[in-house]
Amino acid sequence: MSLFSNQSISSFCGPSSILYYNTNRDFSKAFYIFACGINMIISISSTLGNILVLCAIRKCQSLHSPSKALIFSLAMTDLFVGIAVLPLFIAYHMTIILEMLNYYCVIAVTYVTLSRFLSSVSLVTIVTISVERYMAFRLRLRYRAAVTLKCVVSTLVAEWIAAALWSGLRLYSDTAGAISGAVSVLGCCIVAPACYFVIRRGIRGHVTQIRQRQNHGCAAITNNFDLPQYRETLRNMMWISGLLVACYMPYLSALFVTLILGRTNSTRFAVNFSTIAVYLNSSLNPLLYCWRIKDLRDRVMEECHRICNCLFHLIRSPTQNEISGNIAASIPRPFQQQGRGKEDV
Repeated sequence: MSLFSNQSISSFCGPSSILYYNTNRDFSKAFYIFACGINMIISISSTLGNILVLCAIRKCQSLHSPSKALIFSLAMTDLFVGIAVLPLFIAYHMTIILEMLNYYCVIAVTYVTLSRFLSSVSLVTIVTISVERYMAFRLRLRYRAAVTLKCVVSTLVAEWIAAALWSGLRLYSDTAGAISGAVSVLGCCIVAPACYFVIRRGIRGHVTQIRQRQNHGCAAITNNFDLPQYRETLRNMMWISGLLVACYMPYLSALFVTLILGRTNSTRFAVNFSTIAVYLNSSLNPLLYCWRIKDLRDRVMEECHRICNCLFHLIRSPTQNEISGNIAASIPRPFQQQGRGKEDV
């Protein structure tokens, strides 16, 4: 009997694919059980954390609207990882543990396609953040007029659409999708560091210019460009970018080794195991936002306090009413009447 009834789907899980069932089945089931447990924890923490960030960011006053939109886009991708990709990843592993061959390939292809889509959105958004920070330094006083919320949102929508088209292209032509993906990743790896390098060099030049004018007794440069505040925002965005790169590095290294050595059992295992670090990024990002952005941290704490109060009153109210009713029922009627008479006096 054929392993898969749908040939158009099963072609993605053939011997040359990293999803090949016969190879993945050879790994220890203990690994898959461990991965399911870890990913379940990451899924819950990612979902709860990013929901709090999405609720709190609209109240955050310290961030400029374009920066809010960029962090909002990252939080949305992380939320979708928590509520969609990780449950699919767990289901994908469960089909191997339980040997559910009829569902294996469909779930695996769906999981990989959605994972590629959200990963590409995250990567391109990180590059957009670096470009936005470069524009803020380059334009300075003209930044707020040139880089508007509408412009940033339009860019983000275009990036989400492009990521969806690329993910679909991988289904129709894996070679074309792989080539375009490699070119895009290479471009991102060049653009983002280049932006931060130019910014760092520009800040040094700006500080040197100010010091030279002060040493020569010249008047200070009069502009409204808040360099300390810009540096703080730049550090925050670099932390966000650095965390994503750190979480993706094991997976990218495993892919690089696979490219050199080919798809062996060891390289397939390395790719599967390293994806845990990728998904860990979606759970760590909310913690990073709260650590680096004080205003956002305060808003998140307010949301947590409000939710806890709602849950407390929701749980406490029926219990309190029941206790009050029991106390009233246990008091004899004569005493109740006496009590009311004393109150009237």
